[in-house]
Amino acid sequence: MTTVLLDQKPIAPRVHTLEQTILDRLEEESVVGLDELIEMLPQYSWNQIFHAVDQLARFGKIVLRRHRYDYTLFSTSYAA
Repeated sequence: MTTVLLDQKPIAPRVHTLEQTILDRLEEESVVGLDELIEMLPQYSWNQIFHAVDQLARFGKIVLRRHRYDYTLFSTSYAA
């Protein structure tokens, strides 16, 4: 028996891969601006990146700070 799927949608890059990419970047640099991160990862949408950053911050894997309209990501090992 063969199953045919109609209306398949393209598969977006996996979020956990994106989260690991963000963590790897912070391990290298300790501090990264959100706008800079978005430019570094053109294969992901702004929404995907912000969602991953939000999840990482909520689970205490990164520190996210806002100064006026700019967001900055900090490694948890970075003394801010």
